[in-house]
Amino acid sequence: MEKSIGFEIRSISNQIKRYLNSLPAFQSNEVRGIYGYVIGFLYRNSDRDIFQKDIEEELSTRRSSVTNLLGQMEKCGLIERLSVCGDGRLKKVVLTDKAIAMQKQIEQEIAGVENQLCKGLSQGDKEKLFDLLAKVRTNVEEFSGRRDRTQET
Repeated sequence: MEKSIGFEIRSISNQIKRYLNSLPAFQSNEVRGIYGYVIGFLYRNSDRDIFQKDIEEELSTRRSSVTNLLGQMEKCGLIERLSVCGDGRLKKVVLTDKAIAMQKQIEQEIAGVENQLCKGLSQGDKEKLFDLLAKVRTNVEEFSGRRDRTQET
């Protein structure tokens, strides 16, 4: 039987997901799901003011959903909403020290996973792998686009 690229990618993805979920940083219910994504977004953009509308755009989510999400994150002690001088209605969203520490731990653990994934690969091997994966991604996007168009008709 011939090997299947799709099956191999799916199998590797599942193994990575299971391993990541077993890491200490991902054991906290506060990091799972969308909270972790929002923490990462805020952390990566800590050099600028982030407001609720920025998170709405990033998540492509309605205002009411993000309002609830931020309220829950605030209750967990992960974010603060701070008033901006000159406009009391506008509140910037900032990470708490607790969330920053969590993000740093996550980054360290992910770096360890990345190192393990690249073990024994030369820089040339990695570049070739990225090139091949980019081609596979393009093929999938083309297939997905065709499938979406046939479902619309």
